[in-house]
Amino acid sequence: MLTHIDKKNQPTMVDVTDKSISLRMAQAQTQVQLPPEMKHYFTGDELVLKKGPVFQTAIIAGTMAAKKTHEMIPFCHHIPVESCKFEISTDENLLVTISCRVKTTFKTGVEMEALHGATVAALTIYDMCKAISHNIILKETKLTFKTGGKNTLLDRPTYGLVLTGGKSERMGEAKALIHYKGKAHAAVIHDVLNSYCEKVFISGRPAQWQGSELESFPMISDTIENSGPIGGILSAFATHPDANWFVVACDLVHFNDKTVEKILANYNDKTVATCYKSREGDFPEALCALYTPDAQRVFADAFKSDVRCPVKVLKHSSIEMIDQEAGINLANINTKEERHHVFH
Repeated sequence: MLTHIDKKNQPTMVDVTDKSISLRMAQAQTQVQLPPEMKHYFTGDELVLKKGPVFQTAIIAGTMAAKKTHEMIPFCHHIPVESCKFEISTDENLLVTISCRVKTTFKTGVEMEALHGATVAALTIYDMCKAISHNIILKETKLTFKTGGKNTLLDRPTYGLVLTGGKSERMGEAKALIHYKGKAHAAVIHDVLNSYCEKVFISGRPAQWQGSELESFPMISDTIENSGPIGGILSAFATHPDANWFVVACDLVHFNDKTVEKILANYNDKTVATCYKSREGDFPEALCALYTPDAQRVFADAFKSDVRCPVKVLKHSSIEMIDQEAGINLANINTKEERHHVFH
C-alpha cells in the first residue's frame, strides 16, 4: 500500500502523530567514477583544485543537504538531524565511494536524509571537477543500512544468538530457564532479538535443552567443549560466517528493545563489534554485542592462544564502544542472593 496516497487517492504526508520517538539511523552510499586525468590533482587522500578541496566541500554540501531534505522532497518530515557523518574514499581506479550516516531521535526514519546527503555530495564532486573533464560518471546510490522503527536493514544478514551453554553452578539452577517475565528468560531475550534479526538461535551444549521449554527454539550446539562464550560465538560463525551476530548472555535480566536499538543505531561495520562500555570500568560488555564477520578470525586467533575471555579479546580489537544510558541495564544475575536482591 502506498503511504503517500490517502483514501481518496490524493497525495498526503504520512501522519506520524501516534508513532513513538526512538533513536533512528540510516546510512547511504553512492559512487563517483573519476577519469584518469584527475589523478594528478590528488594530494594524499584529498582532491585539490583551484576551486578548493573537493571532498571537504562535498562533505559540507552533503551535510547541508541532509538537513534540508524536507525542503526538497515534498512529503518528507522536518526531522531534527542530530548527527551527520561522511566518509569518502578513493581506490586505485579513481572510484570514489561516499558514505553518509544520519542519526535522529524522532518518530520517523532518516533514510531520505542519508540518501539526499550522499547524492548532493556526489553532485558537488561532479560540479567541482567538470572544469577538468566531463567524463565523470555518477554511479549507484543505495541505502546500505537503517535502524529504528519497524524494520532493520543492515549491510549483511544479521542473526541473534542467546548464550545458554553455561552450567549455572553458582545459581544452582539453569539461568536460561528462570522465569523473570512469565517465561524462560532465554525465551524472553530470543523474542526481543527476533524483532530485529532475520533469525535467532539458542546456543548451548548438545541436547542441553531437550525436554525443556526451550526445546522448540532454533539451536546452535557448541562445537568446542568447555570453551565458554567464545565457543558459542565461534560455533555461530561456523554456521553463518558472512553474517553479523547479535550475541546476548541469557542472564541479562533487564535486556529490552532499547538495549538492542542503541547498539543498532551506533553499528559500525568497519569494526569487530559494536558494544556497550561497562559501568564498572573502561572495558567492553562483550556478551551484549553486535559482531561483524571479522570477529570470527579475532576469536579464533584468541582461542589458539588460549585466551578464553571475550572481554580481553575485545579490549585489544577494533570496536565501537558506547555508553549505557537511562533505560539500559546490563546487570546479570549469577546467584540466588543476587536474584533475591534485584526482584524483592
